[in-house]
Amino acid sequence: MSRTGSWLAPFALFWRAFGQIVIVSFVPLQLVSTGDHHYLALGFIYGLPFFMQLLFAPLWGRLLDRMRRPGVLAAIGFVGYAAMEAGTAVSGSQSGIFLSLALGGVLGAALSPAAKWQALRARDGHRTLALALRAEAAGWLAGALLPAVFSAMGRDVFQLLGVTAVCTVLSAPIFWPVADTAPAEPELPPGDAAARRLPLGFWLFFLGAFLQFLIGETFYAFYGVYLTRYLGGPLWLYSGSIAVTTVLGLLLYGFAARTTHRVGAGPVLIATSLVYLVSYGLLALFPSVPMAAITFSIPAFSFFRTAATIGIAHAAPNRSGSAMGMLDAAEGLASSIGGPVSGFFVATSSLGVLPLLPLMLSAVASVPLLLARRARAALPSAGVGEPL
Repeated sequence: MSRTGSWLAPFALFWRAFGQIVIVSFVPLQLVSTGDHHYLALGFIYGLPFFMQLLFAPLWGRLLDRMRRPGVLAAIGFVGYAAMEAGTAVSGSQSGIFLSLALGGVLGAALSPAAKWQALRARDGHRTLALALRAEAAGWLAGALLPAVFSAMGRDVFQLLGVTAVCTVLSAPIFWPVADTAPAEPELPPGDAAARRLPLGFWLFFLGAFLQFLIGETFYAFYGVYLTRYLGGPLWLYSGSIAVTTVLGLLLYGFAARTTHRVGAGPVLIATSLVYLVSYGLLALFPSVPMAAITFSIPAFSFFRTAATIGIAHAAPNRSGSAMGMLDAAEGLASSIGGPVSGFFVATSSLGVLPLLPLMLSAVASVPLLLARRARAALPSAGVGEPL
């Protein structure tokens, strides 16, 4: 991999995470502050980027398997994110924001599969992937902090998105020339439909990864309301717990990658399911402000995200581009439905049931992973750094 290529995944995922959190977390808040109280539409602003990711990431992943030019697809993704950011910045209206997110999201969905695919095919794939995921976490952290700085300077979040859009679009030509330099994956027999289908082990692994994505989304959607309104916790603790789990993720991604490289993705994912099961079980039994903050701050997501990326690629060794696209689709689906699902349970009962949904999901998330492990389909013997 070239020097430029070695930095493809970290920069790509940093900008993706930065722009994403600013749009989904702060644009609705900015609109409310200007008197827009159409909350259903504001909810769609949060969900639309994830919905476009769900629809189009698998298609870009399939194209990546054919082209094997991650730089081209990453550049296209940068242009898509720049379009989302610039369109949101200049429109300032709900209809304009919807259009920007929809059209830009078609192209932006190419970014993450290309970056992760290139990271895994590096010589030391698990280390490169850890660097990429650290950069993504750094993007979330920067995207959470900079809007407050801009507000203190008397500027709004739309101006911040304008700056981000310029930086994002200038990144596209840097990565366009990057080509795949790893050994080619085995060629699939032409016209062999059975060989081209993703194996059963992949779909079992996909289901397990999706359920773990959904665990976090169902709780995160109403965590702030649950902590401050139901339990009576302070707002600073809500912000502090988000910062703590993000910083811990930055510190632990390297260890998570080494652990997954050593023991395999399946055992790590099963272990994270058990961690979620225990932590949400304790919160359901002993609801309190400290327990809620501790549960949210546990950095199991770092291990889950690393193991899911590695494991789902290994589950489809001849289709790693498609695998990365499907992993993004799993995340997009979970992010699209997590809030509405937990909202339905809360609306029909009370905020007190919020820990029960992730508890139930964590109880079943290990089942497809155990089935995949038993079938020996999702845990190949090849190392992460070897050709997939």
